[in-house]
Amino acid sequence: MKVKVFSSGSSGNCTILRFDNLNILIDCGITKKEIDSNLFNMGLSINDINALFITHEHIDHIKSLNSFLNNNIKIYMSLGTFEAIRENYMSHKKENLAYLLDEKLNNNYIYIINRLENSLYYEHFILNNCDIIPLPLFHDAKETIGFSFNFDNKRFVYITDTGYVHQDIYPYISNACGYILESNHDPEILMHSARPYPLKIRILSDHGHLSNVDSMVTLAHIMGPDTKLVMHAHISQECNLSQIVEFTRIKVLEEYGIITEGVNFVILAPRPSLEYEI
Repeated sequence: MKVKVFSSGSSGNCTILRFDNLNILIDCGITKKEIDSNLFNMGLSINDINALFITHEHIDHIKSLNSFLNNNIKIYMSLGTFEAIRENYMSHKKENLAYLLDEKLNNNYIYIINRLENSLYYEHFILNNCDIIPLPLFHDAKETIGFSFNFDNKRFVYITDTGYVHQDIYPYISNACGYILESNHDPEILMHSARPYPLKIRILSDHGHLSNVDSMVTLAHIMGPDTKLVMHAHISQECNLSQIVEFTRIKVLEEYGIITEGVNFVILAPRPSLEYEI
């Protein structure tokens, strides 16, 4: 299992996961040219991508979606995200893209991830021997989701863009080999920033973004002996510092008595990371 983050943060989000013969992109919030360049540097092309997973409809997660709609790549998203993207295309007079979205849905190139009736949970599914569990998240989007990928007795968890992580999903994300987990902001820096007050309150809310402390407390509850890689993601360039992310992690994990020996912690910059194998 290998992971490489092409971009993380408000300027764009895109990650590739590689499981033997399965290559998955999570979000496409950068330009198609940037994605092609990153794939080329890995000896890959867009034709090697088996599936694209979309977490939600914000532009920093779907910037180049229209390019993928013109390829026969399976695209996975929640029903709420599908509806929000379609509504957004129509409101911006991009009817051709809305119709293309409908066409891809009708031709089974878009897979709608459905929530189980009267439940917090979603249906999970198998893709090339990879068991994928969609995770309910809480963000100011219509229906944001994260993912737990389970392959060859290894688990990789992707969670960004959420105000909190519901304890009920802990069994599906605990003791993963690897995590991409949001550590978006330091509340004090945020409140002293030049951002508008309503935006500050939105970010701090249960449907905003995980703060450093909230992220590390979540991590303390879910990481386990199998955990070898933790990537701190979606770090605000205006309202956070890598030194604070690291200090907060050390402090919180020590308070919880978490042993971190042998774990590789990576603080993601906005642009490409190394490729990590776990």
